Amino acid sequence: MKIKLRGMKMFRKLAVLTALSVLIVAPALAGSCPAKMAAIDAALADGSAKNIDKVRSLRAAGEQLHKTGKHSESVKVLFQAMLLAGVSESSY
Repeated sequence: MKIKLRGMKMFRKLAVLTALSVLIVAPALAGSCPAKMAAIDAALADGSAKNIDKVRSLRAAGEQLHKTGKHSESVKVLFQAMLLAGVSESSY
């Protein structure tokens, strides 16, 4: 009986720590989306972007994912657009 109680306490602690981690990390991911979109927009505006059509398509998809709260997916898509556009991470 004591083993089960100890296991439940560990499970609760782990669940709380996991939930807190998600709450802390999610806003950080959400905050990087607008910066990535701005870097892509700047490259498109000054004509330095390569693969313009694909970059615009990926940027739009990333923005839509961001708006629907799928921030980790948005970051991946926007990063892909940045790579295609020739935008480095240090430029934003």
